[in-house]
Amino acid sequence: MGPLIELVGSVIRSYPSIFGNPVVDGLYLVVLLLVTVQYHKIQSIEEKLYGTAKNKAFRNTLYAIGLGLVGGLFASLLLVIVGVSVSDSGIGYLFPLALLLFLVSPRFVCYSYAGGLAGLSYLLFGWPKINVPSVMGLVACLHAAEAFLIRISGHSCSTPFYVSSKDGKVVGGFALQRFWPIPLIVLFLIQAPFLSDIQDLIYLPDWWPLIKTPGDLSTKHMIFAMMPVIAALGYGDIAVASNPKDKSISTSKTLMLFSVVLLILSIMASRWPLFAWVAALFSPIGHELVIKKGLKQEFENPPIYVPPERGAMVLDVVHGSPAEKSGIRTGDIIVMVDGREVNSRHDFSQSAESSESESLVVTIERQGQDGQVETVHTDIRIVHGEPIGIIFVPEPGDEPMVSQYNEGIMVTFIKKMLANKQARSADTNQ
Repeated sequence: MGPLIELVGSVIRSYPSIFGNPVVDGLYLVVLLLVTVQYHKIQSIEEKLYGTAKNKAFRNTLYAIGLGLVGGLFASLLLVIVGVSVSDSGIGYLFPLALLLFLVSPRFVCYSYAGGLAGLSYLLFGWPKINVPSVMGLVACLHAAEAFLIRISGHSCSTPFYVSSKDGKVVGGFALQRFWPIPLIVLFLIQAPFLSDIQDLIYLPDWWPLIKTPGDLSTKHMIFAMMPVIAALGYGDIAVASNPKDKSISTSKTLMLFSVVLLILSIMASRWPLFAWVAALFSPIGHELVIKKGLKQEFENPPIYVPPERGAMVLDVVHGSPAEKSGIRTGDIIVMVDGREVNSRHDFSQSAESSESESLVVTIERQGQDGQVETVHTDIRIVHGEPIGIIFVPEPGDEPMVSQYNEGIMVTFIKKMLANKQARSADTNQ
C-alpha cells in the first residue's frame, strides 16, 4: 500500500495548484456563473411565492464553492487511484455538450448524459473520437463525488411547494436543488524516454491502473502525469413522502450504487470492447432510473405533508420571520392559538388577526426523537406590517405551485417562440 499512499499524498499536495492556469480559471468562472444563475433562479422563485427567499443565492454560491472543492478533491483521489486517463479520451467534448444539454434542462448538466451520448455517437458513427472506458470511468467517479456531496448537503437547499400527487390531490413537499463547480485533477499520458531524469516518480503495482489504457498508448516510454479539469455537478429531487434530509440520504445511496456499477462496467470495457456499449448505455439510462426510482418512492408512498385530522400542519417557515424565531419548524401541528382551537390555515389567520396582544401563545404537537408526540407551547411575537411567516400544508382548493422539473433556457425560448407564432396566426385569422 506504500505507493498508493504516496500517490494520494501527491494528489492532495497538487490540488491547490489547479487554479494556476488561465484557461482552467476561465472555465471555472463559466461553471461558477451557471451555478450562480441557478441559485438566483431558486431565490427568485421563493421571493415570488413567499415574498422573501429562504435560500439566498450569494450564500448558496459561496457554500457551493467550498463544497465543490471538497467534492473535487474526493473525485480526484478516486480518479487517480482507479487510474482513469484522459489521454485521447475525448473529454474535451463533454463540457460543451453538457452546456448544450443544460439549455434543455438544468438536470442534464451532469456528465452521465453528455458522456453517454458522446460514447454512443462514437460507437455508432465513429465521431467524436471518445475513449469510452476512460470517459465512463470519469463519469462514475464524478457521480461518486456527487453522492458524497448529496449526503452531506443535499437537503440544505430545499424550497417548500405544492405539487400534484399521483391521484391528482395537491400535497406539500420540498424541491431539493444543489449545484457545485468541481475542480479536478486527472491523469494523462506523456512520452518520457529518459525516466532517470524525472524526479518524484511513483512506481505503482502491476494491477494499476484498473482502467487499462489503449494498446497504442501503453509503452515503456510513457508515464502518467496530472492535469486540472473543470466539471459541474447538479442535484434535483423532490421530497413528498419523506423529509428533505432522509430523501437526500436515500438518493445518495442509490447514486453511489449507480457509480459503483458504472465504474465496474468501465473497467470491464477497458478489457472487453463489448462492454463499452453497455457502459455508454448504462450511463444516461442508469441515471434516469435513479431519478425515476426517487420519484416513484415519493409519489407512490403516502405523502406526509397533508392536513392532519386535528390542527394545522406547518410545511415550512419563512427565513427570518417571527415564526422561525419562535422555534416553529416543519412538521409541527398547531392545535391552539391564544386558547382557541385551530384546524386550518383560515382558523390560524382569524386567531392572529383578532389578537390584541403583541404575541400569540401557540400550542404545538410535535413528534419527538423517540417517536412520541410532544405538546409544546411557544410565543410568536407579532410585528406590525410583517407576516408571521408560516407556510401551511395545502388544503382543499389549493393549486400546485410548480412543476416537477425545471425547463432549460432553450426549451423555454422555443415554447415562447411557438406561443408567439400561434398568437400571430390567431390575430391574422381574425
